[in-house]
Amino acid sequence: MNDLDYLLNQLDLLIGFLAVSDQQVYEQIKLHDRFNLGLTIEQLYESNYGNYSNHITTSALLLGFAHFEDFLTKCIVNVLISNPDSNDYKVTLKTIREKGDRLIPSLAEEQARRLLFSEKIKFIEKQFTGINPQILLDIKFVNDVRNCIMHNNGLADKRLNPKYNDGQKIVLHSADVNAYGLQARQLAREIWIRQKSTN
Repeated sequence: MNDLDYLLNQLDLLIGFLAVSDQQVYEQIKLHDRFNLGLTIEQLYESNYGNYSNHITTSALLLGFAHFEDFLTKCIVNVLISNPDSNDYKVTLKTIREKGDRLIPSLAEEQARRLLFSEKIKFIEKQFTGINPQILLDIKFVNDVRNCIMHNNGLADKRLNPKYNDGQKIVLHSADVNAYGLQARQLAREIWIRQKSTN
C-alpha cells in the first residue's frame, strides 16, 4: 500500500468512528459502564450528548489530521531525496561518515520531520505549483482548529474568527469533520499526482 492509499484508508476508517457520535448510538450506550469505573457513559459526559459527540468528533479530527500531516512529511522526504539541493541542512563530517550511503535519505527525513505544519504547507506550495489555493487556506484553518483544541483547551482564539469567537468552545459536528477529511483527500491527491510527475 503506498502512502496515499494508506492515508485515504485511514481517513475512510474515521467515517465509522464519526458514526459513533450519532445521538442514537449515545442513547444505546449511555448506561454502559464498560470498564467498571463506577460511572456510566452518561455520567462521564455529564448527561450531555453534546459533550459526548464533540469528544468523538474532535478526536476524529485530531487523528485524521495526524495521518494527513504524516502523509505530507513523507511527500516532503521524497522531494528532498529526489532533489537533495532543496535540503537546507549543514552536516558535520562525522555525520557524513556515520550515515554513509544513507546520508541524503536520513537528512531528508530529519528536515521534513522538524518542519512545523505551516512550514510543510509552504514547502508544498513552493514545490508543487497549481494546487488549489482555497483548499490550502481551508487546511490551514483546520490546522488552527487543531492547535486550539490541543493547545488552548479546546477554545478558539482570534485565528478562528469569524467562524468562532475568541474564547468560544470549539464544537465540531461529524459533517464538519467529514468535510475537512474530503478536503484533506483532495489536497493529498493533488500533491501525490504532482510528486509522481516530478520523480
